[in-house]
Parts: sequence; C-alpha cells; structure tokens
Amino acid sequence: MNEKDLWVIWSAKRPEGWRILGRLCRSGVWQKTVAISGKQYQAIHPTAIRVSEHVMTVAWSGLQQSRFRIQTRSLQGIRWLPPRTESDTEGNAFRPALAFKPDGNFWLVWDQYEQNHYRVVGRNLSAGQGPIEAISPTDMHCLQPTLLNTDQGLYAAWLQKQDVLGGPGVVSQWHTLHVAKRTDDGWRQITDAAGNPVAAELTQGLVAQIEPQPVATSGYLGRRTTPMLLADEKGIWLLWERKSDHRGSTAQPRGDLVGRQILQDQLQPAVVLAQGKVDYHLAHPAQVSGGKFVALASNVYPGGRRLYHRLLCDVNQHTPFQQADWQGWRPTELPIQEELTERQQIQVGEKTYQLYWADMHCHNNLSSDAEGEPDELNYYARDRGALDVVVFTNNDFYIVPLTQYEYELGNFFANAFTRPKQFLSLPGYEWTSRIPGVKTARLSDPGNWTHPYNNRSYPNHRSVIYPPAGGPVIRFMEVENDINRLNYEVEKAGGITLTQHPAFKPSGHPVEVGMELTSGWGNYMQQVPQLFHGILNQGGRLAFVACGDSHRRAPGLSGALTGIYAEELTAESILEALRKRRCFATNGSRVFVDTRANGSLMGEAITTETGDVELTLQATGTRPIVRTTLIHNGKQIKTF
Repeated sequence: MNEKDLWVIWSAKRPEGWRILGRLCRSGVWQKTVAISGKQYQAIHPTAIRVSEHVMTVAWSGLQQSRFRIQTRSLQGIRWLPPRTESDTEGNAFRPALAFKPDGNFWLVWDQYEQNHYRVVGRNLSAGQGPIEAISPTDMHCLQPTLLNTDQGLYAAWLQKQDVLGGPGVVSQWHTLHVAKRTDDGWRQITDAAGNPVAAELTQGLVAQIEPQPVATSGYLGRRTTPMLLADEKGIWLLWERKSDHRGSTAQPRGDLVGRQILQDQLQPAVVLAQGKVDYHLAHPAQVSGGKFVALASNVYPGGRRLYHRLLCDVNQHTPFQQADWQGWRPTELPIQEELTERQQIQVGEKTYQLYWADMHCHNNLSSDAEGEPDELNYYARDRGALDVVVFTNNDFYIVPLTQYEYELGNFFANAFTRPKQFLSLPGYEWTSRIPGVKTARLSDPGNWTHPYNNRSYPNHRSVIYPPAGGPVIRFMEVENDINRLNYEVEKAGGITLTQHPAFKPSGHPVEVGMELTSGWGNYMQQVPQLFHGILNQGGRLAFVACGDSHRRAPGLSGALTGIYAEELTAESILEALRKRRCFATNGSRVFVDTRANGSLMGEAITTETGDVELTLQATGTRPIVRTTLIHNGKQIKTF
C-alpha cells in the first residue's frame, strides 16, 4: 500500500455465489485477482481503506443463513487475516463505511434494519472491537451512512426518511440529511443556531408539491439522496445533490451540488457550489485545500452515453441556495392499520384459493432514474406496503442501460428476500422497447428509443417476470427490438410477461398473459378503452393486472394492486394463477371481488349450449360500494 501500489476492490457474481474480489496493481503491473470474502457468504457492498503503509482493511455486507452481516478483513503486508464479523446478531446490516486518522482512530459504521426500521450504528476498531454505538435515532428510518475522520473530530452523516401522506391514497416519503459528531459522551447531532438538527430537506425534484396546487416531478440520473462529507481547514462540509429544476426533464438532467459548512459544530447556511451536471462524487481524499476541492460529475447524452468530468470546485465561489417550502404533506406510520384487510379466500369445487396482493411493476435505484435501495424497498413492500408478491422490473435501457451487474444484483435481492408461503420477491426486469408508428421505419432504428424519439415511436414495454431460478435479460436494442426473441427466452425460462402503459402492441405469444389496466400514473383502460377492449373483442384472452410502476420508493402503495387467487404463496402457484387469469386489477384498494359465469371463476373459458350466462358477483369494499357496472364488448349494459 505504498505509492507504487493500487488496489481495486469490487463485488462480483461467480459460479459459487457473490464474492468480494481484489486486484493489486504494483508499479504498473496488474497482479492476480484474489477472493477476499469466503464462499460461505454472499458478499456485496464492499468498501476499503488504507490504514497504514502496510495495512488495508476491506468491509462488506455478507448474507449467510438469511442474515446480512457486516464483515471486515485486513491485509497486513502480504498476509490476509481471517474475516471478522462486526455487526451484531440483531437485524440485517448493509452499506458499511470506514474512516481512519493517522493518530490511530479507526471507525466503521453501517445501517441496520431491525424492528421495521433502519438505523445507523458503528464501532471503534482502533483496538479490536469496541462496543456497537447507536448514531441515528432508533425510531426513524435512517440509512446510507457516510463517515469522515478529521482533526476537528469524527463525523457521520446519513439519510433519514419519514413516511408522509399528501391526501387520500397519496403516499410518499420525506427525505432529510443529518450529521452527528462523536464526543466523549457518545454521538451528538449537529444543529443550526436555532437547534434544528435537519441539515437538508431533500424536496425539490424528489417529492411532488401538494400545495397550493400539485406539481409533479420526474426522474433524475444522479444521487439525490446521498450525503457526502468534505474536510476543510476550518471545519467540515455536508454536500448533497439536487435536481436543478423540480419539473426538469429526466432525459436531459441538470443538477446542483449543494453544500452546508459546519463551523464550531454548528450548521451554516446552505450554498450552491456547482451546477449543470449530474451524479456528483467527491475525489479521494475528500479534502478542501486552498479553498478548492475536486469532484467528479457527468453529462448525459442521447443514446445512453455518459461523459464524466473532473471538476475543481471553490468553496469561496458559490451562489445562493434557494428552495421553496413544500406544504401539504403530513407524517404517518405505515402500514396504516385501519386500511389493512383480512385474508380472504374462495372455494372453487374442491379447491380453496387464497387472495394474495401483488405489485409486479416496481423500480428501485438499479433503474437509472429511480430511488430506493434494493433491500430497503423489499422491506418496504413487505412491512409497510403489506404486499404478498413484489417484482422489481428495472428498465433494461432507459436513457442509460441496465448493466449485467445491476440486473444480477436485483435478482440476488429478490431471492434473498423470498420466503415461500410468507413473502415473494420475484426476479425480472422491464423490456423498455419503443416501436415505430411509421410503417416504413425499421424496428431496429435507434431513433425509435433515443430522444427525441423518431418515427412516431410509442412504448411497447413488458414486465418480464421469472421464477426464482431467474432468466436472462434480453435487452431490446441488442435483439433488433424483436419481441419474438424476448418471448422465446422467457418461455424457455418458465417466465411470463405483462403489457405496460396505455400504448403497446400485443404479441399474441402464450407467455404474454396479462394487460396492465392501471398504474400509479393513470387509469389506462379509462384513457384508451379502445386499445384494451379491441384486444379482447379480437379474441385476446389476457389477465387484468394493475401495477404501481413506482419510481419513487412506494411499492404496494402507488395506486395500483393486483389481487391473485392462488392455492398457496409460492412462485409456482402465483405464476400458474396469472397464466390462468385468476386475478383482478384495482386502483390500490384491497377490495374483495369474486365474479363467476355459470359457476366458473374469473379468467376461465366457458361454453354454453343455450347462450345463457348467469353472472354472479360478490364484493366487499374497503369503503361503501357506490356503483357496479357491467360491460360487454366495451359497452356499458347495466349499472347496479
């Protein structure tokens, strides 16, 4: 670890599982790759730090026997010491951060999920293993920690989340950043002169405005919820990134690098230190020198090309920070108990079917424009969204591509969180194709799917859902935009697909089992009834599903749910139910619906010799039912 040595540390999926790997470049010559984590753990989230000229420590989160734990391993000279578990046996631990100071002060922090909350904890590694100390409040959702060890002291920063309501059925999260300093009496939060511990409110470009009138926002291709700490001769800085324009384009993003100095352990007013790019990162070491510091940020160009720039930022050259107050949101605790419903079941012949609730079109931060850690949103879906089934369908290519690493990592978390008969997180992704509306245009023309979208192209997306064994990611631009090649691979892997959005072209393939009628973005069947009824009138036999399509951290609470009747909560039973259309779509309410024709359950095909059909409906709403409408071939024929 002298000036001639460079170590690169990463996580990788290997045949035996996920491992932490490392490779040394000595005097410009790359050495052999070494495995740092053991085979008994599925290891992710690596970080590393140079402790001295001859010592390096690596930390990661490892899964063993359904538990995520933080482990470290140190390299002393040329000898690797045995791995050591640092987190306790309570909860599941993620995202380690390390900080070392030449005086020997060596700390490790991480976030940990237990009792339905994330919290940030840490321990001193200077002389063995010090006691684990609470850093963030225990009754809030606190995660994504970072750590800085300076002459002014040891500081930790983190993201804090509060569930909020913006009106009936409108659920989101309120994001704030916080900083704490280690003192002789433990960890103490830094405040401003008025005693306010909120260092930053992350509202602009992240959460919709509710009052005085609703103003939505869109995606962003940077790290708008990640705190960064920067050392200064006078104190430290807390930095974060925000979307410059609340309503700005996802495809042409612009971001601000915002900073708030901490002087004499007090928060100073925020300022804007850089503008015009996205995905800001601090160079190592994160240190101001002569009033300047180095950062890295990117531009995003059509076709998914990112170009990163080295920025020399000056803390004395800044512009005022301005941000409107976000009114209309109020705190809540999820799940809202009075909104939960008892498990319903129905009898069909000799079989009993349970009613399970699914959101099968969700996103996390593995999608280029979305928010939320994969582990965090699986917990959210299970514990706050009260889902039985969730599928995170990250886009194969939306502005920038989904890498193979990101796809495999998403599937890893799906399998890590699945507990048959308790909770299912199924692997999959979103086929994000756009096809031309001009007959003479080629399917494979990149202009179909790159901004500003040529050939009057329109979305032809699919939710691709695999069984737990998974399947390949077939990126539409790599197969000439040919959905037949997608269908072939999905069928071979035992998966299914569902249409998405209010524009698509049905493929007619057996793996395409359902249509997304509504989502958090709108009621598609109401917007374009001719599309959906036209498919049915032409003999299409597709299930009705509703999926949140949440890019904003709320799986299960994004305005759309699918009720599925299955014999048990297993992947096999759920996929079979979808193939047989034993399901129904709602706008997010958990209404109980049992519809039958001549005694046959919804989704079944029946024949009748006389042409007479007896329809029965049993329904229980979460609110009093106002109206029921019978529709035949796209026309309303009866209202009850």
